[in-house]
Amino acid sequence: MKRLTLLCLLFTFAALAFAQPDEQRIRADVAYLADDAREGRGIGTKGLDDAAVYIADKMKEAGLEPAFGDSYFQEFEMGWGFTLGEKNFITYGGQTIDTKSGVMPTGFSAAGEVTGKVMFAGYGIIAPEFEYDDFADIDVKDAIVLCMRKEPGEFDSTSKFDGINVTAHSTLRAKAGNAKLKGAKALLLVDGPLYADTSQAEELVPPSSNEAYIDCGIPVLRITRAAVKKLFPEFELDKLQRSIDSNTQPRSLEVTKDDASMSTDLTRETVSVKNVGAILRGGDDILVVGAHYDHLGYGQSGSLDEQTNVIHNGADDNASGVAGMLEVMRMLKANPINSTVLAVAFTAEETGLGGSSHLVKNFPLDMSKVRLMLNLDMVGRLNEKNEFTVLSCKSAEELSSIVERAAIGTDLKITCKGDGYGPSDHMNFYLADKPVLFFFTGAHADYHKSTDDAHLLNYEGEVKITQLAYNTLRELDALESPLTYVRTSEPPDQGGGSFRVYFGSIPDYAQPDSLIGVLLSGTREGGPAANAGIKGGDLLVRMGKVTLNNIYDFVFALRTYAPGDTVDVEYVRDGKHELANVVLKAPPAKHQ
Repeated sequence: MKRLTLLCLLFTFAALAFAQPDEQRIRADVAYLADDAREGRGIGTKGLDDAAVYIADKMKEAGLEPAFGDSYFQEFEMGWGFTLGEKNFITYGGQTIDTKSGVMPTGFSAAGEVTGKVMFAGYGIIAPEFEYDDFADIDVKDAIVLCMRKEPGEFDSTSKFDGINVTAHSTLRAKAGNAKLKGAKALLLVDGPLYADTSQAEELVPPSSNEAYIDCGIPVLRITRAAVKKLFPEFELDKLQRSIDSNTQPRSLEVTKDDASMSTDLTRETVSVKNVGAILRGGDDILVVGAHYDHLGYGQSGSLDEQTNVIHNGADDNASGVAGMLEVMRMLKANPINSTVLAVAFTAEETGLGGSSHLVKNFPLDMSKVRLMLNLDMVGRLNEKNEFTVLSCKSAEELSSIVERAAIGTDLKITCKGDGYGPSDHMNFYLADKPVLFFFTGAHADYHKSTDDAHLLNYEGEVKITQLAYNTLRELDALESPLTYVRTSEPPDQGGGSFRVYFGSIPDYAQPDSLIGVLLSGTREGGPAANAGIKGGDLLVRMGKVTLNNIYDFVFALRTYAPGDTVDVEYVRDGKHELANVVLKAPPAKHQ
């Protein structure tokens, strides 16, 4: 028996010694995926489809089986883009303003035609924490609300709205939510003249048709100041803004005695996207290694770049992860382990973890047999000291020691920390009660910018991280018993942000656009929602007075409450409507 054990150990060490990542293959994979020809691998681009075909071809070349029947692709539809129609206008007093003369629908506008009096509601803000409410002294039920963008005291460091810092109250969706909550039929948004460059003609740029939008439930038009003046010549926007900003007191009023007519005309569309997956067959136990391959395209949404409409190649985010995943699978094919390994390149990560959510719900193998999911997301910027923090180690009791053993001989200085929550694809597996590991070399100055290019990657560092991933999978394969999964009650890094309250839920960001409500992936153990009996799979449809049609209504609702408030929440479970009284808490403090 001792002789057999020794032979097994020698075989394991030999496999580790001879299986080494090929830096040139990693470079080649990154070069293809992060080339300008891939168009930033944005949703709806040919470049993203080309990347999917490339990844599938590399999986096939490595001798891996298709993961989805006889296909390497798992296709599904997601909401993306819209077509602008011809009926976008507002009419009053015999004059009509259309998209050619001064109005433009927002991307989140509902489509529809309404009539109603026009009521001015300042900045369209309800902010009890700042003792400010543009709707307090005006009834806008069935009206068309006109309000300004931004917030009072935009450049005033003493402004009660957090000085010159922008608060969540300035978002256009928040203003639309307030108008809708107060019963308005529609919303007009105008730039206030006080801080505007009035020497330049106003230009309303159409919203990008290459983004995912969920409508806010009411028609919303942006309108130029010139158009406002033409329609309502007696209305003095400049004086009203100066008055509001002088002492941060609302100056809401009736603009018209008669009804105006307003129309928004846009049709939302869907696009087909696909995960790419392959299987290396082994025993019953399953290990999953994944990396998202989509990025920001031309930077329409999520970009931090100063330039607009420029290709974001996403070399680190996440061509690096895909290249690492492919190389790990090549190494495992050459040096097989006992477990079955599923490799998946996820789509739609940047738009809400859509690909991994779809995979978890439509898993091609026996989900109960999954031991762990290893996520490679941005692994191309290892620092010069070879310091590497492995995240999600606390998702199972044994993971820290496993990773530390796997790091032997890699020259990496490992730190293990963190639970399974996080803004990447591993979280959907963690919410499905599976241990996870998250490999991530950290954010940098090129994150979500057009400058995240292939020549900036630390390829020697990625080789070391790829070796660590391979070693980790071998260590996991050698375990004689399953990992001990640990569900953390609250995420360690969740701070207050723009919310005053903590609900303790995890929305399913991949819910279909056709599903009305807020679908939950899970709830935080010990959080307000869980304490009230709400759980993953429930569909929230109302929170207090706010009807929840989508995630944005939910975000809006959370901002209307304070810690300690008890709110009645209506949700649907197994087709039945249920009610729960949820006692909201203050947001957990950030750990230092």
